[in-house]
Amino acid sequence: MDASLGTTAAQEAADRLPEEVAKLLKSQQAQPGDVQALIGALEPAQGLKAPVARFVAVHGGEVVLNEVIPGLKVSNSSVDVGPFPNFTALARSRGGSFSYLVAEVSKDGGEVHLYNTASPERLGSRGIVGLPEEIHHARKVPGEYDQPKAQAAADEMVRRNADEVAELISEMSNENFVRLIILSGDIKAREAVLGALPGTLKDYVDVIDSHTRTGGADAKHVDAQITKLVEDVKANALAELESKVAAQSGNGRAQLAVGLDEVVTALQSAQAEMVLVGQYQSEHTLRALSAEPWIAHQEGEDHAESVLGEWPAPEVLLRATALTDASIRYVPDSLLPDGAGIAALLRWAKS
Repeated sequence: MDASLGTTAAQEAADRLPEEVAKLLKSQQAQPGDVQALIGALEPAQGLKAPVARFVAVHGGEVVLNEVIPGLKVSNSSVDVGPFPNFTALARSRGGSFSYLVAEVSKDGGEVHLYNTASPERLGSRGIVGLPEEIHHARKVPGEYDQPKAQAAADEMVRRNADEVAELISEMSNENFVRLIILSGDIKAREAVLGALPGTLKDYVDVIDSHTRTGGADAKHVDAQITKLVEDVKANALAELESKVAAQSGNGRAQLAVGLDEVVTALQSAQAEMVLVGQYQSEHTLRALSAEPWIAHQEGEDHAESVLGEWPAPEVLLRATALTDASIRYVPDSLLPDGAGIAALLRWAKS
């Protein structure tokens, strides 16, 4: 549904939406508990800058997904009741998204912020607060700054705080599978934190020369630097995918399924590792199954006993991808061979 509330007309539409959605759900024989759960998710609407959409999924009377999709314009709300939801709009907006950290560090600690490329909103923050009065004690006492003991104590506090920030970065990286860590702040603190990070994370680190914690840095300049680093990671990931596809295309396509029929066959045997979707006709339909192999071609009598129904190919493919532990990426057509529109990198070679 449209989630923008910047105008009076948009606000009025949002006010009418819960009642309209309830009628549509009831007409599709939705369970009363599901109807109430969805209405509850729609009522506490907040103003968001257009274009923006909201995607809500309800199951068993509980809201299991309530996602905002920035940049997606929706003219009419889509309301559907069925054995599985159509997640394609959400998947396209999330395709290739990743989590990243922005750490703002200083000698007396630091803050680590979690973001995901799918949304401009900060997802969370955690911090380490040291004791600045201990670190700077030598500066406050005339004649004592150069004393080795005072300096050593201050250095030890900086090191201890850096270790704690590095540990926090490691925890948040492991919890969120981050693919980029951006370090900013005091130069010595940055160096100390970088030195304390595990070697496995250092490849993900980029440093920006801005002391953001003191408020002296130009926020727009810092944001521009962060945006460029994020875009670089996206571009590198796409280039790596393109290289993999090109290598398989020149290798007899031993581990590359090309075209809808081959991709469906690969999903049926859980052979597909990553499904790559460009543009293909959504008027193609596939059968969704209630058990393995989860997906079947439109024609044929195979697995007739477990057929849930027929739906547009994108919806059924997305479901089968999830149920076979594959991933899916929506990519430019130019990345796929022969204008196929869809392909899959395979876990093992075709026999």
